[in-house]
Amino acid sequence: MRFMLFNGVLLAILFFLPFGGELRAQDEEGQVAVQRVIFNRNASLTGDTRRWLETVVELNVSRPAGEDVFNPRYVDNIQIDLYISFDVSRGDVSRTRFYRSSVELPTLERGRHEIRFFLPPEVIGRDRITSEPSTYLVQLSVDGLRQELSSDARARILRRDEVLESFMRRVESEAGANDGILLPIHLTPFVNERQYFRDMPSIRRSNVR
Repeated sequence: MRFMLFNGVLLAILFFLPFGGELRAQDEEGQVAVQRVIFNRNASLTGDTRRWLETVVELNVSRPAGEDVFNPRYVDNIQIDLYISFDVSRGDVSRTRFYRSSVELPTLERGRHEIRFFLPPEVIGRDRITSEPSTYLVQLSVDGLRQELSSDARARILRRDEVLESFMRRVESEAGANDGILLPIHLTPFVNERQYFRDMPSIRRSNVR
């Protein structure tokens, strides 16, 4: 369904609601925003030569919503949903694999923060992944309200409404087969690596794919 009068905004509202949560009002100032998404194809553990694909979601936390907040330096109940896809091929066979992962943070202080996800080396080897994901998207929610999807939170190709709609339809139908493969840092061995756990925010354990 398309409503061009709103330049695709209403389309996004109708499309994202089935994934859970209520979209926040368009005229509210954002509390949490994606600054950029970085991919590292050479992440490795100490003493291990195998390579993991690391996804770093950089967040900027500005302020909590409303006037009646307990501590205005913190924003509570932040959920991060990451979706990525890879175009893979072997011989004459080509396919697209979709992965998703989700974490919930009980609270974050104002400022910059990094949230990390990892794709394991066995999957990279199987699919011969030698490049960054072909497509990616990060959806943020605060207190169950989905934040407006910014251009920095998605691949350039997903800035077109029809492509975004197609991508999310395929995520919904195909990513479930790969649930539990793309992992947030606290479910990987990287949680014990000093350079990572030193700045790792606390993660609520009850809401993880």
